[in-house]
Amino acid sequence: MSLPVTQADKKDSFRTHLLRMAWVLFALFIHTGVAVGQLPKISPGTSKDSTEIAPQESEEKTDNNATKATWTSFLGNNRNGISEETGLNLDWNVRKPAVLWRVPLGDGFSSIVIADGRLWTMATHLTSDYVVCFDALSGEKLWSTFAAPTYLDSQRQARGPRSTPTYDAGKLYCLLPAGDLLCLDAISGKIIWKNNIFQLSGAPQQEEKTIYYWGMSASPLIEGDLVILQPGGGNNNSVIALNKETGKLIWSAGSDPPGYGSPIVIEAENQRQIIVPTGQSVLSLTPEKGDLLWRIVWGNKYNCNCATPVWNDDSLFVSSAYGTGCMRFALTRQNEELRPISHWKNLALQNQFATSIIKDGYIYGPHGDLAAVTYRCLDMQRGQVQWISRRVGKCTQIAVEGHLICLTEQGTLILVEANPTEYREKGRLTGLLGFKAWAHPALANQRLYIRDEKRLVCLDLKQK
Repeated sequence: MSLPVTQADKKDSFRTHLLRMAWVLFALFIHTGVAVGQLPKISPGTSKDSTEIAPQESEEKTDNNATKATWTSFLGNNRNGISEETGLNLDWNVRKPAVLWRVPLGDGFSSIVIADGRLWTMATHLTSDYVVCFDALSGEKLWSTFAAPTYLDSQRQARGPRSTPTYDAGKLYCLLPAGDLLCLDAISGKIIWKNNIFQLSGAPQQEEKTIYYWGMSASPLIEGDLVILQPGGGNNNSVIALNKETGKLIWSAGSDPPGYGSPIVIEAENQRQIIVPTGQSVLSLTPEKGDLLWRIVWGNKYNCNCATPVWNDDSLFVSSAYGTGCMRFALTRQNEELRPISHWKNLALQNQFATSIIKDGYIYGPHGDLAAVTYRCLDMQRGQVQWISRRVGKCTQIAVEGHLICLTEQGTLILVEANPTEYREKGRLTGLLGFKAWAHPALANQRLYIRDEKRLVCLDLKQK
């Protein structure tokens, strides 16, 4: 005969059932690898493909493999805006890239550099400019280091940093608009040394001379043991080289006002050269001592050469706005001296602040300044316009796998095929950014990074 079920027995049975369910859920929790300490760091807007959670051991292997590629300087590792990555989604009309994460940032036009699974940029917060480090995969902010009081140009057009940090052997070299130069440990953000390039060189602050000046914008160039910068002085102190370990002045050269484009290093006619776009010229200097190899006059009344020169195997391309135009010239030896020889010069492509991309013998870039801006393709050999499009406008850009990724001033991303016969758009993304976007995009490990004056966004470009 069975005993009657009492109220207490019902309670005990209910407790036993709950306990069993708890153990089942706990076992499932452990088995699937989602214990609290192993939760992946996923921000709103994460790609659907990344919602599958793998065990920690597998996740660490994925992270290690996903951080090998680098983008260590302004316009990439070679300062030409071209990425060598492959396996990318390059037809956004078919499948739009997913936003992996977006994080708040601050004012400034500093672009992004990437190495060892981290990314660095500079931005304003309240009344100060900072160097900021994020985890490149998750967008988690790792540290920020105070760099200088916030800069605002004389015309009050924009606040914050203009140039892009340069990454080299575990260190960051960061130039602020008023000439403060910092060398930081890239992992910790600790300042190793700090100097002011105006105080070191004796060059005058340009704010004292003209209202048509918008702050130090050229990104530091690392060449051997040197950091190359351009304070812009008129007494053999326009360009300077500092020891990258100590920040001490090694040499100074030139007598031009500063430009805004960044220096590059090239090899031509068995001569390694530092090419510097100043406010009124393009200079070629020897890395060792800063000896002048050659100089061409190049500029406008605002001393506003903003685009970086582009080296293409055997010739240099330079472009500036405000009526200056563009030019392609070769470097040859005459009587044991290097000389620039112009192949052509015209007004067909005038870059305001974005640097043109040279791909397979053709030049791509935005043309114009204060009026309507168009996007153009020129023939590198003769400088002739191949096509003009009004669908892009004022933008920055990088190139990858035969395509151009353009970021418009309004924050729209446009994918364009590098096709010299016609403008061929492969997709556009709107609404990613909402404020002025002048920083060039950066690309590493199949992820695209873009920013405006308020936020930083990471997109998944991996081909599925």
